[in-house]
Amino acid sequence: MKFNEFMSALDGEIKHVYLLCGEEKFFVDRAREKIFARLDVDPKTELTTFDGNTKPAISAIINAIDSMPFFGDKIVVLVKNAEKIFGGDFKSPRLESVLGDMQRKNFVIFTAKTADKRRKFYKLVSKVGEILEADPLRPWEIGDWLNAKLKSLGKTMTRDALQHFNERLGILPEISLWHLNNELDKVALNVTARQITAEDLRKNLLTPPEVSDFALTDAVDDRKVQKALYLLRLQARVPAKLLLATALLVRHVRQLIRAKFFMARGIKGRRLGEPLEMNPYIAQKVGTKAETYPLKLLESVFVELADADFKLKTGRGGVEVLERIVIKLCRR
Repeated sequence: MKFNEFMSALDGEIKHVYLLCGEEKFFVDRAREKIFARLDVDPKTELTTFDGNTKPAISAIINAIDSMPFFGDKIVVLVKNAEKIFGGDFKSPRLESVLGDMQRKNFVIFTAKTADKRRKFYKLVSKVGEILEADPLRPWEIGDWLNAKLKSLGKTMTRDALQHFNERLGILPEISLWHLNNELDKVALNVTARQITAEDLRKNLLTPPEVSDFALTDAVDDRKVQKALYLLRLQARVPAKLLLATALLVRHVRQLIRAKFFMARGIKGRRLGEPLEMNPYIAQKVGTKAETYPLKLLESVFVELADADFKLKTGRGGVEVLERIVIKLCRR
């Protein structure tokens, strides 16, 4: 089950066996917290935790799952990092038997970043319990999560605020829901009005380096050569930031090339979101900008950026190697 469906299912009948698997820690943590709340677990007397990374004996895990409550009313076992159980050639007839016929007052929650759906224990848990598929959200999938988060805060966003939020999100190398969740909590605390504006986000959202550099690629796309050079020279004041600017330009040119590739095959507008693995709004924007660039120019610049990166890292060049590229892109 995906996150929303899984959380809704937890409002119904509680299961004795759960597997929370996937890379998105936010989903795993929230699901585990809700299971504990439904079970009303006393962590001191009813909860036993094992960490698969410390290589606990499987016999100790099984004994804990299959033991009788002593101090509390129930037995709850949390097995973290359980990749070994749900992957490879792991076998344990006793664990299979215990999970297949859990005692009435016993519960177990496994967490794992990866789990092989073809293996016996994955299939067993899907039969006797529930499985959360906590996959990271793609940029174009953030809408449902954002709407649910705003609803929980009693807030809405203006059209400009949504656009600003998507622009920030669209260039991040990966989505961290914990980061977004905490940042939106901060915005909600500082904004008394029910509706959040773009200005509210500018004032209250922590700006990652990737986002602050976004103005550079905007200036290049808009052919504003003086502004682009000014922004580039600001970055050059700190050598490490010049390398980040290079990486940003490389990433942007790669996006433009890929956008042109898919557009040539009839995929345009917001439909570019999925193949580009971007928020549909940002993908549409990239596609619009890509139309203004000749493909040969982008391909030659991509090679030049690789050379510029080498020169910057070996001390054989400075900001001027990037200035030439920026001017070439702006004057297309």
